[in-house]
Amino acid sequence: MLLQSLTAFLAGALMPLAFAPFSIWPLVLLSPALLIYQLNFIRLPKQAFVLGCIYGLGYFGFGVSWIYNSLHVFGHAPPLLAAALTGLMIVTLSCFIGAAVYAYKALQQRYRHPLVLWSLPLIWFCAEWLKGWVLTGFPWLSVGYAHINSPLSGFAPLIGVYGLSALSILISLWLVNWKNTRKVINPLAIVGLGLAGYALQWINWTEPFAEPVSVTMVQGNIAQEMKWRQSERDRIISTYWDATRQSFASDLIVWPEAAIPGRSSDLQQSLLSPLAQQLKLNNSHLLTGILYSEPGKRAYYNSMLLLGEQQAVYHKRHLVPFGEYYPFRSILSFMQSYIRIPMSDMTAGPAAQPLMTINGVRLGVSICFEDVFSRDINLDLPAANMLVNTSNDAWFGDSLAPHQHLQIAQMRSLETGRPMVRSTNTGQSAFIDHTGQVIDATDQFKAQTLTTKLQGRTGSTPFLLFARLQPWLSLLILLLGLYLLVFQRSAEAEPV
Repeated sequence: MLLQSLTAFLAGALMPLAFAPFSIWPLVLLSPALLIYQLNFIRLPKQAFVLGCIYGLGYFGFGVSWIYNSLHVFGHAPPLLAAALTGLMIVTLSCFIGAAVYAYKALQQRYRHPLVLWSLPLIWFCAEWLKGWVLTGFPWLSVGYAHINSPLSGFAPLIGVYGLSALSILISLWLVNWKNTRKVINPLAIVGLGLAGYALQWINWTEPFAEPVSVTMVQGNIAQEMKWRQSERDRIISTYWDATRQSFASDLIVWPEAAIPGRSSDLQQSLLSPLAQQLKLNNSHLLTGILYSEPGKRAYYNSMLLLGEQQAVYHKRHLVPFGEYYPFRSILSFMQSYIRIPMSDMTAGPAAQPLMTINGVRLGVSICFEDVFSRDINLDLPAANMLVNTSNDAWFGDSLAPHQHLQIAQMRSLETGRPMVRSTNTGQSAFIDHTGQVIDATDQFKAQTLTTKLQGRTGSTPFLLFARLQPWLSLLILLLGLYLLVFQRSAEAEPV
């Protein structure tokens, strides 16, 4: 068991190399295959659970270790607390993999039927879906994201990232068990899936809409430790405004999440009204991150404010636990004394919010963490013609997270058939086309401005049409398969 555990851990540690910035996508097939191969030598489901958790410790221990930096370096949590919370997150994520392989092994032990072998992709799908919901969800590093540049990416507009994960695990199963089935079918099936995925990449599931919109992104590169200092406010605003003055020819100028360090009610007369007037005079619009508040009210929101001839606001719907609000406040409020994150007591915006419109093109706006969830992005679709995501990835520092986050944004564009403007504080900011490919991107930790024209899109990908039903269909197929196995077993047990 020691050798198996070590192999599982190392196999898991290889998995993050399949994702950005390394993007060695074949590892997303080989790494799970090593875990599945080890399962063939294990008899008890509880041993499979342990092995799956060990695999997850390598997978997430390497892949999301940046959480420590966010908590300690920028959240000022003591090292031991930051390490404990990071470790708890890694163990929790690992348990989802452990639970998936436990269920898989338990089915094998109970029914001993060849069909059970092919249940793992559906079980993995369910585990990743649950990981995206439990305690508001953390679907980071779902297997499917690694396929953004693989031949299988063509399946994303049909089945989404979780469906890609299941398809990827199916191929890993084929790689391991080709001896147990027909040797000719498996290689042909793998090649066939790759060719089908490549062919699907050439299909445009959505259509161009209206005239292209000229968009400018301003990446201010404001250090996180300086962002909320009162003494730095004028310098920060000047950094963004100086770059914006040179971009009035654009239809839309986008500043990142919380680019303006302050509450809207305090800055309305001194900053926001003059900004809006200048934008009107130049026939342009500015979409900026700000803490939105109303005079006389204690509640405030993490928001995107549209200034110019048209005025609108979007309030972030899906807040980050501990970073933007404290869950189970009556129990966990004491942690505010240890994790000191500025402006971490926000109010969530409503699920239904009116879309912003620029030159007839409707914008589906999201803030930071929200683009990790297909369900959050899909709330504005198919009405939205273009996606806009703003973020402050300075929280991640110089880690894997900003690269992983950009890859996640690419998947949202690919799933929905919509281009995306992704504006961040310290990078990587990027323009992404409707096929999930990066058109242009900034460098990290550099003040930079990018301008391009983006074509809005209309219509729905197949994934958009059945995204809400997909998890229930997968569960139904799994339960139907179990029912058939039980029925067959009962029929065989009946006396003749």
